[in-house]
Amino acid sequence: MKVLILSGRFGFGHKMAANAIGEEFKRQDQNAGIVQKDLPAYFYPNISKIIYKVFGLVAERYHGIYNLVYKISGKINSGNRPGGPIIYRKFRKLMEEYDPDVIVCTHPFCEKSAATYKAKSGSGIPLVTCITDISMHKEWYAKQTDLYLAPTVEVKDNLAGFGALPEDILTTGVPVRQQFLAAGDDEDGPCEVEAGTEENVCENRKNVLVMGGGLGIVPELEELLYTLQGIPGVKTTVITGKNHKMYELWKGRFPDIEVLGYVEHIGKYMRKADLVITKAGGITLFEILHSDVPMFIIRPFLEQEIVNARYAQGKGFAQVIWDKKEDFTAELRRILKDPERLCEMRRRMAKAREEMMDTQLFEAVREMSKRGQEYRSSISWARFESKEEEGYENHAYFRNSTEYLPLRG
Repeated sequence: MKVLILSGRFGFGHKMAANAIGEEFKRQDQNAGIVQKDLPAYFYPNISKIIYKVFGLVAERYHGIYNLVYKISGKINSGNRPGGPIIYRKFRKLMEEYDPDVIVCTHPFCEKSAATYKAKSGSGIPLVTCITDISMHKEWYAKQTDLYLAPTVEVKDNLAGFGALPEDILTTGVPVRQQFLAAGDDEDGPCEVEAGTEENVCENRKNVLVMGGGLGIVPELEELLYTLQGIPGVKTTVITGKNHKMYELWKGRFPDIEVLGYVEHIGKYMRKADLVITKAGGITLFEILHSDVPMFIIRPFLEQEIVNARYAQGKGFAQVIWDKKEDFTAELRRILKDPERLCEMRRRMAKAREEMMDTQLFEAVREMSKRGQEYRSSISWARFESKEEEGYENHAYFRNSTEYLPLRG
């Protein structure tokens, strides 16, 4: 099995979802050939760094422009239109280089590029699109996609409304790595409710995790840290991701606040936390859901994160501060002093997981593998029959190779 997984570094969630899918393929088959590609970097090696830098700058400092572009593009159903000849040629080269059995995309640009290739080449290779945000943007839909991994039932319904077949949509949530899926087995979690009781058996533990996603963007971090430092009995860990400037600014400033940069095994920090203060990115939302820790979100400002935050709040496992005039520090103190409220949020998380997802990642990967194997068998048979028609059935290649030999029943 050869799997080509395509993503882009527009934020960090697309890559993390790609990593999670690749990890599960390898877990199921150690011999699987997994290739992960940053498609914009592959297509445009000379300017991709500039593209990503501009994206990060706009998302952090000029989010009004970002949101406007996001809303406008969502009204244009460009997912149904294949791209131009340049995209096709570049993608065809990629396919010739890796010859995969299945393509998995975790970003709309990747999906559109793969759809262009399928539309113009007539290829039947399975195309899987993994949607990484709860907000259903039309850019995520392409009629050449064979299988969708949808984050919620609501997104599945939207895809069906666009024209996707319900049987080709698996509601998986946003895929997360194994370290988060194993969270339920951790005995050191901060809050546990005994069966048949409402008693919180760890009321006095107050561990707070502050994280801002892969870009390390945390709104009003200075005020937040001074507030946390001033709450007795609270131990805070701040993860700045790849934002080195923020890391250097806050490292060692407070005695009870640990500041870390990029952390690979972030799941263990989530499981030890009573509360996570974070952005409402799609991948972050599902990592937290699987880690079973309540969320505190301060004034989300990117459009898809606003949708994600509203959804989490509606499900009851996140407290969101919306108004710029609202004193988030007072609400933060209240929630940290109310262990029953935190445990109630955890109970609602468990319910939300059941409502939002009906397919486990391992089941989705099995389905992808099945479709990939069927595709490989079909093209092997077609190549074999083509050679037979040309009179090559006794050619030495076919006497010595099994690559194209079909199974005869």
